[in-house]
Amino acid sequence: MGQAITGHRDTFYAAFANGAPERSVSELLLDLATAFDMKSASFLLMPSKTDDALSKLILLSSMPQDFWNRLDQLSPLPTCQVFNAARNSLLPVTWSLDEIRRQNLLIHGVEPALVPFFREFGISHGIVFPVFSIDGMRHALRFDGDRAPLTQAEINDLAMLAMHFVQTYDRSRYRLDDPTGLTERELEAVQGSATGKTSVEIAAVMSLSDHTINAYMNNALKKLSCTSRTQLVAKALRMRLIS
Repeated sequence: MGQAITGHRDTFYAAFANGAPERSVSELLLDLATAFDMKSASFLLMPSKTDDALSKLILLSSMPQDFWNRLDQLSPLPTCQVFNAARNSLLPVTWSLDEIRRQNLLIHGVEPALVPFFREFGISHGIVFPVFSIDGMRHALRFDGDRAPLTQAEINDLAMLAMHFVQTYDRSRYRLDDPTGLTERELEAVQGSATGKTSVEIAAVMSLSDHTINAYMNNALKKLSCTSRTQLVAKALRMRLIS
C-alpha cells in the first residue's frame, strides 16, 4: 500500500506542477478518484448556513445532475450532518451508509431512503475535504465509493493532493488577460449587476445561491478597490472587463 500511495502522489504532483496540459481539470478530478479506488469525485462551494440545495453549489462532478437533485430531495442541505461538520472544520469529514442506517433505525425505527438511493449508485461511504481557493473562498472536495475505508495514510495523501488540485483549478479559471485577478464567475456576477440584476436574479441565472453571488461581488469589490457595486460596475466597464 505504501508504494501505491507514493505512486499516486508522484504522478499527480508531476501533473499539477506541469499544469496537466493533456488533461482537463474535470479529468484530473476523476483521475484522483480512480487512483484511490473511489467511484466519484466532486468539487463544490462549501455550503453556508443559508444555502438550501447542494445541487446549486456543484462546480465539477463525475456524478450526473440527477444524483444531486435527488439527494437534495432525500437529504435537505440544512439537515446534512456531513456538510454541517465540514463547514466548521479544517479536517476531512468521513461518512458511512452503515452508520446513517444504524442511527436512523435507532432514532426512527426505519431504514432511511438514502440507503437504497446510495446503493443504486454503488456508494457506501465517502469523505469531504474542506479547502480554500486562492481568492479565500471555501470549497469542498468530495469523494464517494464502495471500497474499504481509506487508511489514514491514504487520507493524508489525498488531503495534500486535494490542495494541489485546487491550485490547478484556480489556474484554469483565472483570465490570463485580466491583471485584476477576477475569476470568470466573479466577472459573470459583475456583468449581471451591470444589467441591473439583483443578487437573487444573478443567482438564478448562474444556478447558484444569492449568498454565493454576494461573496463573488465582495471579492470583486476588494480586487478592484471599490466601495459600492455602482463604482465596481463603472470601473469594470472602464477597464473593458465587461460590456
